[in-house]
Amino acid sequence: MNIIEILKDGRHYMERWPEEPLLNPVFPECRAKKLMSLAKRVIPPFMVLVIGWTLYLGGYFKGIPLYYALTANLSVTVCSMCVLIMIPLQGYYWFYRRSKTQINDRLKKFYQELCSQLDREASFNPTFLDFENVLIDALKKLDHDFLKKL
Repeated sequence: MNIIEILKDGRHYMERWPEEPLLNPVFPECRAKKLMSLAKRVIPPFMVLVIGWTLYLGGYFKGIPLYYALTANLSVTVCSMCVLIMIPLQGYYWFYRRSKTQINDRLKKFYQELCSQLDREASFNPTFLDFENVLIDALKKLDHDFLKKL
């Protein structure tokens, strides 16, 4: 599996995770999803700020040609851009790894109860991706009171 597919799977898992208030204290996915949406809004202005600051420090606004203004702090600019680009990529990778992680025994019991209520066959070793699929179906079909058992 290549890195592009891993990031796509992580993004898919992140986007499908239900935004239910009762899930917030139990699962870190809810908080990470909110942080990723914040990063999508905040990182592009920071990139523009880094490039503008580089041009300012290089003297572009004082009449120095663009090429010389950019090369004055090129290494710092490239490193800053790499850090800013890696933040959402690390988030998507975290979501991918989380989706492939097997759930613990307490969640496994809850997962099996949900599967029996939905008349579905439960996996023998469920992962968080399996749990997410069952949880989404349960939120659509069942009353939300089942979440209080978590």
